[in-house]
Amino acid sequence: MAESYHQEPWHLVSSLDRGDSIELMEAVLAGDVERVQVFRDNWRTLSAQVRFHGQSLLLKVPRARNGRRWERLLTWFRGSDALRSFRHLELMASMGFEVPKAVLACERRETGFVTDSFLCYRFVEGRRAGPEDAPQVLAALRQLHKLGYLRSDAQIANFLVSGDNIVFIDFRLKKPWLLPSLQKARELDRFIRSCPEARASLTTGEASSRWLWLASRLEDASFAVRRFKRQFRDRRKRRKPDQ
Repeated sequence: MAESYHQEPWHLVSSLDRGDSIELMEAVLAGDVERVQVFRDNWRTLSAQVRFHGQSLLLKVPRARNGRRWERLLTWFRGSDALRSFRHLELMASMGFEVPKAVLACERRETGFVTDSFLCYRFVEGRRAGPEDAPQVLAALRQLHKLGYLRSDAQIANFLVSGDNIVFIDFRLKKPWLLPSLQKARELDRFIRSCPEARASLTTGEASSRWLWLASRLEDASFAVRRFKRQFRDRRKRRKPDQ
Protein backbone atom coordinates (compact mmCIF):
# COMPACT_ATOMS: atom_id res chain seq x y z
CA MET A 1 0.00 0.00 0.00
CA ALA A 2 1.50 3.30 -1.09
CA GLU A 3 1.93 6.11 1.43
CA SER A 4 2.35 9.86 0.96
CA TYR A 5 5.12 11.85 2.60
CA HIS A 6 6.30 15.45 2.56
CA GLN A 7 9.94 16.42 2.61
CA GLU A 8 9.83 20.10 1.71
CA PRO A 9 9.70 21.18 -1.03
CA TRP A 10 8.98 17.64 -2.30
CA HIS A 11 5.86 15.49 -2.14
CA LEU A 12 6.52 11.74 -2.21
CA VAL A 13 4.25 8.77 -2.90
CA SER A 14 5.99 5.50 -2.18
CA SER A 15 5.62 1.79 -1.49
CA LEU A 16 8.71 2.07 0.75
CA ASP A 17 8.77 3.26 4.35
CA ARG A 18 9.39 6.94 5.01
CA GLY A 19 13.11 6.59 5.74
CA ASP A 20 13.91 4.59 2.61
CA SER A 21 11.68 6.84 0.50
CA ILE A 22 13.52 9.98 1.55
CA GLU A 23 16.90 8.26 1.20
CA LEU A 24 16.07 7.15 -2.35
CA MET A 25 14.75 10.61 -3.25
CA GLU A 26 17.89 12.31 -1.94
CA ALA A 27 20.12 9.80 -3.75
CA VAL A 28 18.34 10.48 -7.06
CA LEU A 29 18.53 14.25 -6.60
CA ALA A 30 22.22 14.10 -5.70
CA GLY A 31 23.01 11.71 -8.57
CA ASP A 32 24.25 9.11 -6.09
CA VAL A 33 22.29 6.14 -7.41
CA GLU A 34 24.39 3.70 -9.40
CA ARG A 35 23.46 3.82 -13.07
CA VAL A 36 23.61 0.30 -14.45
CA GLN A 37 22.34 1.12 -17.93
CA VAL A 38 21.06 4.31 -19.56
CA PHE A 39 18.31 3.79 -22.12
CA ARG A 40 17.65 7.44 -22.93
CA ASP A 41 19.21 10.68 -21.77
CA ASN A 42 18.10 13.74 -23.73
CA TRP A 43 16.00 16.89 -23.40
CA ARG A 44 12.80 14.81 -23.42
CA THR A 45 13.53 12.22 -20.77
CA LEU A 46 16.02 10.37 -18.66
CA SER A 47 15.37 6.64 -18.52
CA ALA A 48 17.96 4.51 -16.75
CA GLN A 49 18.31 1.28 -14.83
CA VAL A 50 19.71 2.13 -11.40
CA ARG A 51 20.58 0.25 -8.25
CA PHE A 52 19.54 1.22 -4.72
CA HIS A 53 20.10 -0.95 -1.64
CA GLY A 54 20.62 -3.96 -3.88
CA GLN A 55 17.35 -3.39 -5.74
CA SER A 56 17.26 -2.88 -9.49
CA LEU A 57 15.01 0.07 -10.39
CA LEU A 58 14.02 2.01 -13.48
CA LEU A 59 14.40 5.77 -13.01
CA LYS A 60 12.35 8.03 -15.29
CA VAL A 61 12.59 11.81 -15.32
CA PRO A 62 10.05 13.38 -17.75
CA ARG A 63 12.15 16.46 -18.48
CA ALA A 64 10.05 17.78 -21.36
CA ARG A 65 6.78 17.37 -19.47
CA ASN A 66 8.28 18.95 -16.37
CA GLY A 67 9.33 21.97 -18.40
CA ARG A 68 6.36 22.64 -20.70
CA ARG A 69 4.42 25.67 -19.50
CA TRP A 70 1.01 24.36 -20.46
CA GLU A 71 1.65 21.06 -18.71
CA ARG A 72 2.80 22.94 -15.62
CA LEU A 73 -0.46 24.88 -15.67
CA LEU A 74 -2.45 21.64 -15.75
CA THR A 75 -0.71 20.43 -12.59
CA TRP A 76 -2.60 23.09 -10.66
CA PHE A 77 -5.57 20.70 -10.98
CA ARG A 78 -3.83 17.31 -11.16
CA GLY A 79 -0.67 15.49 -10.17
CA SER A 80 2.61 15.43 -12.05
CA ASP A 81 3.33 12.99 -14.86
CA ALA A 82 5.41 10.94 -12.42
CA LEU A 83 2.66 10.77 -9.81
CA ARG A 84 -0.01 9.85 -12.37
CA SER A 85 2.25 7.12 -13.79
CA PHE A 86 2.69 5.74 -10.26
CA ARG A 87 -1.09 5.57 -9.83
CA HIS A 88 -1.51 3.95 -13.25
CA LEU A 89 0.96 1.23 -12.32
CA GLU A 90 -1.01 0.59 -9.14
CA LEU A 91 -4.33 0.51 -11.02
CA MET A 92 -3.04 -1.87 -13.67
CA ALA A 93 -1.70 -4.22 -10.99
CA SER A 94 -5.04 -4.11 -9.15
CA MET A 95 -6.81 -5.17 -12.37
CA GLY A 96 -4.59 -8.23 -12.64
CA PHE A 97 -2.16 -7.10 -15.36
CA GLU A 98 1.57 -7.68 -15.23
CA VAL A 99 3.32 -4.33 -14.73
CA PRO A 100 6.48 -3.18 -12.94
CA LYS A 101 5.95 -2.53 -9.22
CA ALA A 102 5.70 1.19 -8.48
CA VAL A 103 8.30 2.22 -5.89
CA LEU A 104 8.53 6.03 -5.65
CA ALA A 105 7.10 9.12 -7.31
CA CYS A 106 8.32 12.57 -6.33
CA GLU A 107 7.07 15.99 -7.36
CA ARG A 108 8.15 19.51 -6.47
CA ARG A 109 5.74 22.42 -6.62
CA GLU A 110 6.23 26.16 -6.71
CA THR A 111 3.19 28.40 -6.17
CA GLY A 112 1.00 25.37 -6.73
CA PHE A 113 2.53 24.19 -10.02
CA VAL A 114 4.77 21.15 -10.53
CA THR A 115 8.25 22.22 -11.66
CA ASP A 116 10.07 18.90 -11.29
CA SER A 117 9.18 15.24 -10.88
CA PHE A 118 10.55 11.74 -11.30
CA LEU A 119 9.43 8.12 -10.95
CA CYS A 120 11.10 4.90 -9.84
CA TYR A 121 9.70 1.41 -10.35
CA ARG A 122 11.12 -2.09 -10.19
CA PHE A 123 13.20 -3.03 -13.19
CA VAL A 124 11.68 -6.03 -14.96
CA GLU A 125 14.05 -8.62 -16.36
CA GLY A 126 12.71 -9.76 -19.70
CA ARG A 127 12.90 -9.31 -23.43
CA ARG A 128 11.06 -7.00 -25.78
CA ALA A 129 7.99 -8.61 -27.27
CA GLY A 130 8.33 -9.58 -30.92
CA PRO A 131 6.07 -10.75 -33.75
CA GLU A 132 5.98 -14.27 -32.30
CA ASP A 133 4.36 -12.84 -29.14
CA ALA A 134 1.60 -10.97 -30.99
CA PRO A 135 -1.23 -13.38 -30.00
CA GLN A 136 -0.43 -13.04 -26.28
CA VAL A 137 0.01 -9.27 -26.49
CA LEU A 138 -3.28 -8.92 -28.35
CA ALA A 139 -5.03 -10.98 -25.68
CA ALA A 140 -3.71 -8.67 -22.95
CA LEU A 141 -4.68 -5.58 -24.94
CA ARG A 142 -8.18 -6.95 -25.55
CA GLN A 143 -8.61 -7.57 -21.83
CA LEU A 144 -7.61 -3.98 -21.05
CA HIS A 145 -10.09 -2.69 -23.64
CA LYS A 146 -12.78 -4.95 -22.18
CA LEU A 147 -12.26 -3.23 -18.83
CA GLY A 148 -12.80 0.13 -20.52
CA TYR A 149 -9.24 1.45 -20.75
CA LEU A 150 -6.68 2.42 -23.38
CA ARG A 151 -2.99 2.03 -22.68
CA SER A 152 -1.72 4.70 -25.15
CA ASP A 153 1.29 4.15 -27.44
CA ALA A 154 0.39 0.50 -28.03
CA GLN A 155 3.51 -0.45 -29.97
CA ILE A 156 4.93 -3.96 -29.78
CA ALA A 157 8.11 -2.45 -28.31
CA ASN A 158 6.13 -1.28 -25.27
CA PHE A 159 5.49 -4.81 -24.06
CA LEU A 160 7.96 -7.12 -22.37
CA VAL A 161 7.95 -10.89 -22.11
CA SER A 162 9.03 -12.07 -18.67
CA GLY A 163 8.74 -15.81 -18.28
CA ASP A 164 5.23 -16.66 -19.48
CA ASN A 165 3.88 -13.17 -18.78
CA ILE A 166 3.21 -10.17 -21.00
CA VAL A 167 4.30 -7.06 -19.11
CA PHE A 168 2.93 -3.60 -19.92
CA ILE A 169 5.56 -0.84 -19.90
CA ASP A 170 5.63 2.85 -20.92
CA PHE A 171 1.88 3.23 -20.79
CA ARG A 172 -0.49 5.99 -19.75
CA LEU A 173 -3.98 4.76 -18.97
CA LYS A 174 -6.94 6.54 -20.48
CA LYS A 175 -10.66 5.89 -20.16
CA PRO A 176 -12.30 6.86 -23.47
CA TRP A 177 -15.63 8.62 -23.12
CA LEU A 178 -16.24 9.80 -26.69
CA LEU A 179 -16.71 7.01 -29.24
CA PRO A 180 -14.88 4.40 -27.13
CA SER A 181 -15.22 1.69 -29.82
CA LEU A 182 -13.44 3.92 -32.33
CA GLN A 183 -10.69 4.85 -29.89
CA LYS A 184 -10.06 1.21 -29.01
CA ALA A 185 -9.98 0.37 -32.73
CA ARG A 186 -7.43 3.14 -33.32
CA GLU A 187 -5.22 1.72 -30.59
CA LEU A 188 -5.56 -1.73 -32.13
CA ASP A 189 -4.66 -0.31 -35.55
CA ARG A 190 -1.57 1.38 -34.13
CA PHE A 191 -0.48 -1.90 -32.60
CA ILE A 192 -0.91 -3.69 -35.93
CA ARG A 193 1.13 -0.99 -37.68
CA SER A 194 3.97 -1.62 -35.23
CA CYS A 195 3.66 -5.39 -35.73
CA PRO A 196 2.02 -6.30 -39.08
CA GLU A 197 2.25 -9.99 -38.19
CA ALA A 198 -0.41 -9.37 -35.53
CA ARG A 199 -3.07 -9.05 -38.22
CA ALA A 200 -3.07 -12.84 -38.58
CA SER A 201 -4.11 -13.13 -34.92
CA LEU A 202 -7.16 -10.88 -35.18
CA THR A 203 -10.52 -12.47 -34.57
CA THR A 204 -12.98 -12.61 -37.46
CA GLY A 205 -15.00 -9.87 -35.80
CA GLU A 206 -11.96 -7.61 -35.36
CA ALA A 207 -10.71 -8.13 -38.91
CA SER A 208 -14.11 -7.25 -40.41
CA SER A 209 -14.94 -4.46 -37.97
CA ARG A 210 -16.10 -1.19 -39.50
CA TRP A 211 -14.56 0.58 -36.53
CA LEU A 212 -11.14 -0.88 -37.39
CA TRP A 213 -11.59 0.11 -41.04
CA LEU A 214 -12.47 3.67 -40.02
CA ALA A 215 -9.61 3.77 -37.50
CA SER A 216 -7.16 2.73 -40.22
CA ARG A 217 -8.38 5.49 -42.55
CA LEU A 218 -8.07 8.07 -39.76
CA GLU A 219 -4.54 6.91 -38.96
CA ASP A 220 -3.60 7.17 -42.65
CA ALA A 221 -4.89 10.75 -42.67
CA SER A 222 -3.07 11.56 -39.44
CA PHE A 223 0.23 10.25 -40.83
CA ALA A 224 -0.31 12.25 -44.04
CA VAL A 225 -0.88 15.47 -42.07
CA ARG A 226 2.22 14.91 -39.94
CA ARG A 227 4.29 14.14 -43.04
CA PHE A 228 3.06 17.34 -44.73
CA LYS A 229 3.92 19.42 -41.64
CA ARG A 230 7.38 17.91 -41.46
CA GLN A 231 8.04 18.56 -45.15
CA PHE A 232 6.72 22.13 -44.80
CA ARG A 233 9.07 22.80 -41.87
CA ASP A 234 12.00 21.32 -43.79
CA ARG A 235 11.28 23.54 -46.81
CA ARG A 236 11.10 26.63 -44.61
CA LYS A 237 14.44 25.79 -43.04
CA ARG A 238 16.07 25.36 -46.46
CA ARG A 239 14.72 28.73 -47.63
CA LYS A 240 16.18 30.63 -44.71
CA PRO A 241 19.38 32.50 -45.69
CA ASP A 242 22.57 31.43 -44.00
CA GLN A 243 23.30 33.50 -40.94
